[in-house]
Order: sequence, then C-alpha cells, then structure tokens
Amino acid sequence: MNANLVGGVTMRYADLPPQAPGDHLPVLLLHGFGTNFEMNWSAAGWPRALDAEGRRVIGPDLRGHGASDKPTDSGLYLPEHFVNDLLGLLDDLGVERVDVVGYSMGSRLAWELALTAPERLRRAVLGGFGPGDALAGVDAADPGAGDTPFDHVYRTVAALPGNDTEALAACVRGQAARPFQEEPRPVGVPMLLVSGARDTVAEGAAGLAERCGGSFVEIPGRDHANAVSSRVFKQAAVGFLDD
Repeated sequence: MNANLVGGVTMRYADLPPQAPGDHLPVLLLHGFGTNFEMNWSAAGWPRALDAEGRRVIGPDLRGHGASDKPTDSGLYLPEHFVNDLLGLLDDLGVERVDVVGYSMGSRLAWELALTAPERLRRAVLGGFGPGDALAGVDAADPGAGDTPFDHVYRTVAALPGNDTEALAACVRGQAARPFQEEPRPVGVPMLLVSGARDTVAEGAAGLAERCGGSFVEIPGRDHANAVSSRVFKQAAVGFLDD
C-alpha cells in the first residue's frame, strides 16, 4: 500500500492483520538505514513472531528506501520529516497508539517519535542503537569512503539491489545535520534496548538504557548486521511488549 505524506513524498507500507487477533496495540516496525521492511523485518521472521502473539504489524519503507520515494535533497531527510511521515501514516490508518520496534536508524527515529508524540506510543524497543553519534568520523560528502563502522555499513547497503546511492547519501547528510542527542529523553514511554555483543555501532546501549530507566538485553555473538534476526531479540521484544 502507498501513503502520500510530507511534501508529496509517497511511502510504501505493509499493513498485516494477525490471523487470530488479540487484544493488543499494533506494532510499528521501523527498519534500519539502507534496508526496507521486507529485508529488515520480514526476512528475519518478525511478522510471523508477532502474528503468533495476535499482533497487527505496520511496516513502512522509510523515505529513500525500498519501494518508497527516494528524493535526493538532504533537507528532506531530517529526522523531523521521518517523524511526520510516521505520524501521517498512523493518522491515515486511523491508528491512535502503537508499540514500536526499531533497528539502527529506525531506533533513532523511534526515539524521535517518542520525543515528539509520546501519547502515540505505549512501549518502544530500540535495537542496534546506542548513545554515540553513529556518523562520527564519516565524510558526509562521500559516505562509505572511510573506515568507521558506519562507512562499512554504508558500503554494504549501497551495493544491495534496488538501492539508490544518491538518495542514501542524501539521507546520510540529512541525519548528520541533526546528530543524536541523548537529552532531552522521552518521558512516559518505557524502553527496551537490545544489541549484539559485537555491535560497535550500538556501543553504550546498556548505559543509555539505564539512564532512561529502561531495560537492556545483549545478544551473544551477534553484530550489527545479524542481531536483528536473532531469536533472543524477538523473544525479548515480544516479552517486553506483552508486559
């Protein structure tokens, strides 16, 4: 399905009702940089795991990604534009409140969503995300050219079929223009942070969780690329959302 959102940008999304509906809020799944709903979530088995809990899944392809529009103006990738996209999508669907699960960039956007509209979120799970600036040391004019953890991520996703490198580079510049700031912190939205033990991008996640009054789960042996498919991650998220 498609939704026409901020500034005429069209966002593609999946809306998956459970086979046996339960008495739960929908779950909004926000993918990471350079991926999409299918690659980040469906291929890793998340809709199936949430369906087993009677959960409706709403999974957008964020602007610049997947089947959504891919503008090349970096100003269109500021975090507030992503947040407005998500709020517009929920409004279009008539969904007042959700639980949210993000990964990597999707976790940053879940944090921003919790800051902007905490009344729309019940709980948030942030995977592959820590307090550091993920783009520190990255040349925004030439992402992927360096040797930072994010440069390695960029080179990997830029080579994936269907990705538009101009749009991805614009997204990097837009995100770099608004570096993550830990304060102010979201209020009234309980959080679970999850990261792989070998995930250098999410370094410091445990401390961030503690400072937010949240919980933290570490996935043994996993790094930034493969933590999202971990059964430990799914079980931790489902358990947290069911509390």
